[in-house]
Amino acid sequence: MRIAIFGKAVSPSDAEALRLAMARVLQLDPEPWISQPYLAALSDHLSVPNAFVPFEGEVPEGTEVLLAFGGDGTVLEAATMVRRGRIPILGVNTGRLGFLSNVSMEEFDLAMDALVAGTTWEEERALLQVHAEGMGPGFGEFPFALNEVVIHKRDTASMVVVDVHRGDTFVNTYWADGLLVSTPTGSTAYSLSAGGPIMHPASDAVIVTPVAPHNLNDRPLVVPLDGEITLVADGRDAQFLLSMDSRSFPLEPKQEVRIRPADFKIRLINLEHQDFFSTVRQKMHWGLDPRER
Repeated sequence: MRIAIFGKAVSPSDAEALRLAMARVLQLDPEPWISQPYLAALSDHLSVPNAFVPFEGEVPEGTEVLLAFGGDGTVLEAATMVRRGRIPILGVNTGRLGFLSNVSMEEFDLAMDALVAGTTWEEERALLQVHAEGMGPGFGEFPFALNEVVIHKRDTASMVVVDVHRGDTFVNTYWADGLLVSTPTGSTAYSLSAGGPIMHPASDAVIVTPVAPHNLNDRPLVVPLDGEITLVADGRDAQFLLSMDSRSFPLEPKQEVRIRPADFKIRLINLEHQDFFSTVRQKMHWGLDPRER
């Protein structure tokens, strides 16, 4: 099995667990790939065997699985590296349970056993493709979002005014701190904190969610995934921000942003006993009696 490893920050408290995890990886792949920045971060806390082969940029050809150590943000960044979804991602959470990184460090050996035995299962997650004329350097490297696309104001108290169309049909004008278009995957992220609904990842829809809207009757809106959504921002600010997951770019007033479904999907690996509803129950503490402390 050809394995690649990606991660970001390393906590000293995780060093021993990560050392054991790296040792287990070597049992499955004698020459695993590891991202160069993560190798440097690991090397500050433990001795990484020379068998690990560093890489930069996209995951090398021939990789069969990418192990992403961290939280949901790490998985979002890993999604930019897997060659347009051809390589599945297994998110290993080094902190609390995540929606995307839903394998704990305590379950790592179990996950590796399941990979070898072929008892894991994969799910596909839709992405949004973003097009905006005249965007700066780096925008076109990966113009996709797994969670959400957001237009929001910069460092002023002024609101952003966003006109929204779906195809040729006018939807609404939103006066708000920002506006986001979320995938079903992103429904449990920024959109949820802004009052949006939770959607099952297999749902064929997106959510248009205003952030702190001026008009209180402007509520989140669920629309079909297919087709194109156009956003045009204006307001008192001379410049806004356009964000795709954790990547942000300056956006000029009245600069048109077009959003449509990407022509590929990201593949996430789950253990046999895992499903979206069990993750939501654990993460959201559903079913717990609030009277019990």
